[in-house]
Amino acid sequence: MKETTDMRIAGSPYPASSDEIMATLRHSSLPTLIVEGGDDVIVYREIENRLSHMGISVFPAHGRPNVLELFRRRNELPTVLKLAFVADRDTWVHTGIPPEYSHRCLIFTHGYSIENDVYVDGRLWKLLGKKERFCHELAAILDWYALALSRHLSDQTVSISEHVNTILDCGHEKKKDRLRLTAGEAFPHALRTLLGKKYIFLLRGKTLMVLLIRNLKGQKIPHNDKALLHSVSIRPGKFLKRLFSHVEDCFEAIGLEE
Repeated sequence: MKETTDMRIAGSPYPASSDEIMATLRHSSLPTLIVEGGDDVIVYREIENRLSHMGISVFPAHGRPNVLELFRRRNELPTVLKLAFVADRDTWVHTGIPPEYSHRCLIFTHGYSIENDVYVDGRLWKLLGKKERFCHELAAILDWYALALSRHLSDQTVSISEHVNTILDCGHEKKKDRLRLTAGEAFPHALRTLLGKKYIFLLRGKTLMVLLIRNLKGQKIPHNDKALLHSVSIRPGKFLKRLFSHVEDCFEAIGLEE
């Protein structure tokens, strides 16, 4: 079976739709790790490096929905093609992973997203000097997030991805509007308490990283999210090691089955 040249991260742009990805995969025999794409590829490139002896290729699927759809359609691909999938746990960190997605070769992050696992493994909060401003802004973010998330879990059209600066840098009235309850709605105090205790795992990862970078501005050593993702991925802690190990175990098991 002919191997395509655009399967590698450094290759040409990847197809964007699930149908296009399926067509590309049908012409490859490389052991392939399907990931969401975007900044998470910085972390998953390290898996490719660590498992180079297996010849694994990392393939960005342009988003979590595509990863899950490709997993559902995996039986449409040639059986010779070895596949594993990695996705953010996302709001399933609250509701649990549905049974249809419980599979040895579909691996989820421990926290909400790969950014959460990186934040914890790298103990990135230690980069902060004085933490008062961070804690104050985090509290404001969690107030908004608790309400937005409780609504989102009932109606997925409600956004939980507003930019940190939009939430924090608006006027007082706008902040009040964001927390205004609708008729018959109660503020989710239990969820807010849980988020406060476990925000490192439960807060949307990109929101957490943006808040961190915002509070690291002005330090002598500049930081950005991509550099932090790379730095932690090459010196992984408990949760990235777990993820890397699960990917390796999946490919080894597939090989044993054959």
